[in-house]
Amino acid sequence: MAAVVVKKEEKVAAVFAAMSDLDDVLEFKAKFKEMFPKEWQHINSVYQKEERADTKHKGHPMPEPEKYLENMYKVARSKH
Repeated sequence: MAAVVVKKEEKVAAVFAAMSDLDDVLEFKAKFKEMFPKEWQHINSVYQKEERADTKHKGHPMPEPEKYLENMYKVARSKH
């Protein structure tokens, strides 16, 4: 499966560089959506595609878009 966000680490690093409070996940999510609207749209469309493909309602591995951003934040924050 292709990456949901291409060059994710670079983009996350750019968002962190633009943030005033690195401990604020809400600021991270807002900045990411502002700086990378196409990627945010892509995250949503991939999630919707996974939802449509899950016809047996057994779930799929991708978290909801907001949770996906939170996970990106947590992984990157643990590295800083």
